[in-house]
Amino acid sequence: MQILFSILMALVTLGVLVTIHEYGHYWVARRCGVRVLRFAIGFGRPLAKWEGKDGTEFALCAIPLGGYVKMLDERDNEVVVTNANRFESFNAQPVRNKLAIVAAGPAANFLLAILVLFGLFLRGETGLAPVVEAVSEGSIAEQSGLVVGQEIIAVDGESTKTVSAVRFELLKRLGDSGRIELTVGNALSDINQRYSLPITTWLGTEEAPDPVGALGLTLGVLPVKPEVGSLSEDGAATQAGFQVGDVIIEAAGERIDQWTQWVDFVRARPDERFDVVVSRSGGQVALSVMPENRDSIGTVGMGVAVPEIPESRIRRQSRGPLEALTAAVERTYSLTVFTFESMWKMVQGLISTKNLSGPISIAQVAASTAESGFTTWLSFLALLSISLGAINLLPIPVLDGGHIVFHALEGILGRPVPEQVQMVSFQVGLVAVFTLMMFAIYNDVARL
Repeated sequence: MQILFSILMALVTLGVLVTIHEYGHYWVARRCGVRVLRFAIGFGRPLAKWEGKDGTEFALCAIPLGGYVKMLDERDNEVVVTNANRFESFNAQPVRNKLAIVAAGPAANFLLAILVLFGLFLRGETGLAPVVEAVSEGSIAEQSGLVVGQEIIAVDGESTKTVSAVRFELLKRLGDSGRIELTVGNALSDINQRYSLPITTWLGTEEAPDPVGALGLTLGVLPVKPEVGSLSEDGAATQAGFQVGDVIIEAAGERIDQWTQWVDFVRARPDERFDVVVSRSGGQVALSVMPENRDSIGTVGMGVAVPEIPESRIRRQSRGPLEALTAAVERTYSLTVFTFESMWKMVQGLISTKNLSGPISIAQVAASTAESGFTTWLSFLALLSISLGAINLLPIPVLDGGHIVFHALEGILGRPVPEQVQMVSFQVGLVAVFTLMMFAIYNDVARL
């Protein structure tokens, strides 16, 4: 059932993004007077199709891995271009029109992200204050002098009002060598302090890196203790005799201090029975539990007792329409630059290529964000839309960026790049994109 839900959310998420992207091409092409023969979502055999008022055939196809807009073009042997309709063909357009049509797809993705983020910002942002709750012994943070109670108010000069903002600014430094500059404040003082933390090819080999944890910091909330907050009626934990309020002390002889330790312990032991010691009513009780096997992951049907977060540790940010729009544009720009920088670092070998994700990871994240709530899914949609727009701008033939390069050269040289050169480039680009996709799918499968 979970797999079906993941597939459904992937189809919905990618369907929205592809439709917006292709509609950008379609809309600008029509504004330029180009005849659009087909607007297709997916590839292969059409499952449904209909004709629009302008004669365009709209099609929903069987292979949901993209889409395309087919325009009248005299280089296409399948269509007939005569002197009577040549003005409607793509290749007869001035260079500025060609560039506008090609760039419209990525631009539509960026506009979608701005629109979504504008709505989210207008609704208001809430996040945890980036207060240092714990500093790991021997960590970079401890060696640099950071202490519990300080609040990180800026990373490398960029303001950070929430834990998410700190995490994002730190992610920008993946693969870097040099120093991370942290500015911290303190509730007991109005004097800010600066700390300089040394890094060397920072987290470059890590898959799914945790930049805050890597510095030895715990921000926002104290480590959650392993206290049982809820139990499913028929779960393995209920059957084993756990009760709400139990605090887990030990599992299979291993001391358990934090809830995340317990979760990792259980997830790694599907169908494996082990002993547990819990604290209950001032005494200790011995239990034995065998996690259920759910897609090779252990689960016992137990929820954590969520600690109450003080209001002083919550940051709420309200924005008016103009401020929300400005913030949405800035966030989209910042994420676009971050995407390009990350790809460049990956090419240089500074960031692990294991962080490259494909459709399976997208499906999993789409499903998990949908389960977390509509606004969480919208945030993911905006992020993915930016990534799709940025990737399509890469100067690789087949992608929009490759077309932009050819049409820009046409504008500079005063004539189109020779068709044979374009054909060879497109074939090379096709192989490159296919290889990249296969590598991303390989990473997806390796994570399962």
